[in-house]
Amino acid sequence: MSQVTHQVTQGVRWTTADIDLLPENEGTRYEIVNGELFMARAPHWKHQATCGNIYMELKAWSLANSSGEVTINPGILFTESDNVIPDVVWASCDRLAVLLDEAGHLTGAPE
Repeated sequence: MSQVTHQVTQGVRWTTADIDLLPENEGTRYEIVNGELFMARAPHWKHQATCGNIYMELKAWSLANSSGEVTINPGILFTESDNVIPDVVWASCDRLAVLLDEAGHLTGAPE
């Protein structure tokens, strides 16, 4: 999650379906952790530059080894009440084949 995170509600158990009903808000990330909704602003320039550098290094290594894939800001749907957006993730080819659902979301933790 990005640095500035704000818990939106207490006492309400949010699900992935609830996020789909929220209005599109450019620059706002919605994440659910244990049924609690969190909103975060888009990260600042230096944070994004660092993520880009990590991505580039992992991408080069993955291409050289054909061992997996890297991506930025994927949705990970652990359960209907646990839905997060990490900055950068890498998954082996074997693990990716098991984790990706039909909609292109990860359904578990990559390496």
